[in-house]
Amino acid sequence: MQPQRILAAKGGIITAHGFGLRVRVENRHLVVEDGFGRQRRTRRFHRTDRLRRLVLIGRSGYVSLNALRWLHDARAALVHVDVNGELIATSVASGPDFAGLGRAQALAADGPAGLEIARHVLGEKVRGQQTVAGELGAPAYVRDALDRALAKVEDGDTLPALLAAEAEAASSYWEAWAPLPVRFGPPSEARKVPDQWKTFGARASLLTGGPRTATNPPNAILNYLYSLAEAEAVLGCFAVDLDAGMGVFHRDRRDRASLGLDLLEAARPAVDAYVLALLTQRTLSAREFVETREGGCRVAPRFAAELANTCDVWRSHVAPVVEWTANTLAGYARSSVPRRTPLTRTRHRAALDERLPDRRKRASRSGFAQLPNTCRDCGAPLSHRRRRYCDNCRRQRFTEQAPTARERAGETLARLRAEQQDPAHGGRPAQLRGLKNAAHQAAVREWQGERADPQVFRSNILPALRHLPIADLVAATGLSEHYCSLIRLGKKVPHPRHWAGLRALSRVPGS
Repeated sequence: MQPQRILAAKGGIITAHGFGLRVRVENRHLVVEDGFGRQRRTRRFHRTDRLRRLVLIGRSGYVSLNALRWLHDARAALVHVDVNGELIATSVASGPDFAGLGRAQALAADGPAGLEIARHVLGEKVRGQQTVAGELGAPAYVRDALDRALAKVEDGDTLPALLAAEAEAASSYWEAWAPLPVRFGPPSEARKVPDQWKTFGARASLLTGGPRTATNPPNAILNYLYSLAEAEAVLGCFAVDLDAGMGVFHRDRRDRASLGLDLLEAARPAVDAYVLALLTQRTLSAREFVETREGGCRVAPRFAAELANTCDVWRSHVAPVVEWTANTLAGYARSSVPRRTPLTRTRHRAALDERLPDRRKRASRSGFAQLPNTCRDCGAPLSHRRRRYCDNCRRQRFTEQAPTARERAGETLARLRAEQQDPAHGGRPAQLRGLKNAAHQAAVREWQGERADPQVFRSNILPALRHLPIADLVAATGLSEHYCSLIRLGKKVPHPRHWAGLRALSRVPGS
């Protein structure tokens, strides 16, 4: 198979999925082989393609040491996500360098630093849930519960009290999500969808009793996006020299980034808001999800690749929290630890503003995730951002809505004419019509030819125009489509100055 030379996706995020993933280096290019069966593909990337993330979704395959070195040199991170949405591994360029910061982090869970971090992170999470609950249209009792939970988080003086308040908020918050409907299309596929897929339902899985191993599409999307955001949190921790495995309120566990999960809590509402927009503004397709034999639900690889393009958005939401945590721990360190902002570059921009106060600033849109462009009726992918429906759904909608639209248009036009407000007369339409008529009259006055017999036109020119498109007649004469239609029907004879153009048009080969 000849490798295909492909530039990096928007934002520098490349997704590979399937069985037997292969990532290697050939001729100074990173070669990524993925896919299934006949959809197997091989892509090549150069260092100038500006890769930032390589997201691998699968359980089998390999990544060569040369490929890891290539990614390191290109300053691109590797993110491995299991097919069930669980984060497996991330690659990082370096580990913690400041011993004082590491010591402060190790002591944070049992000291005032941990309490301050937990209060800030959980407070941001509950405030974000309040915003999402408002967009969701949650009942008043849910909003009241979130208000009480936020007050408890802000006033809590122990870590267990903060976690208990956050748990109360989560219980009411996900209760408001339960009745949210999920639309599937087209109708032939929607009828085959399991009943538990048609609403958001409970956040807890019907198989495990927890959020893992989702049993419906909304929770499968949430789990997958949470894993991508967790990967960004882990990469952010290493960028500011924090140990991602040493948490504050998530318990230490083998092979788990506890601090990454701690800081992810503040960004979860941003993911929830995106999923809410996805469920309310888009029609899902049953082909975008896979149901396992046990009844679990997973995001299909092609849809997962689309969702992976949101990594930049989750990075922008996680970065401020990660930097704030690192700088807070630096304040509790026993030795001098510099305060830095390598993720948001806030201090760098502030220095530029001070040195160049009149410099042009570019607005950032990294905090907004763009929904995948799909048909609103059947969920099929669309090639253009301005389109709303696929070709089949557009034809079906026209067939269903055209009679009603014509009837309403006729009623509206009759009402406007009765009110002496005909849109085709007066104002700008009348002005344009007058200019057009004046131009035709001027052309008639300037024409020097003799008056011709209309019967000559009907017998010699008209028969050849019967099967020509109206658009060709308009282009040859400059007359309106309606008038050209009457000419082709033989109801009107155009001015002799148009006969030469129509005669030449009727002699075009193949017409």
